[in-house]
Amino acid sequence: MSRKILLVDDDQNTLDLLELFLYKDYDIITALNGFEGLTRAENDLPDLITTDITMPVMDGIRFFNRIGRSELIKRVPIIAVTSFAENVTGKSLLNMGFSGVIPKPLEREIVTGTIAAAFESAGKKDAEKNINKG
Repeated sequence: MSRKILLVDDDQNTLDLLELFLYKDYDIITALNGFEGLTRAENDLPDLITTDITMPVMDGIRFFNRIGRSELIKRVPIIAVTSFAENVTGKSLLNMGFSGVIPKPLEREIVTGTIAAAFESAGKKDAEKNINKG
């Protein structure tokens, strides 16, 4: 079964490009703002989420914080997609707990590499939890 990724962005062109980069390897779900993304995340239970930071209705930071309070999906890796990735904001997002940051404009190798790294990191965390339980 293919892993499911929820893409949240208010720009349809960005969603289309991300989907183009990812559709062969993942099942893709999309949402146009954080509020819609929260609903889709709780209903579809994705394995990973990417979110734009600056969006109407509910921005990426509020979306991230709301996901963190949901028992169903709080452990899902979330990657920020932003044009501010190369300055202090990118580091701040990682410090907040985002699993990665993808800079805009989007580049296929960075998108796929960041997502692969987030899945790998999440897998290691799951393995550590299972070891600590045993």
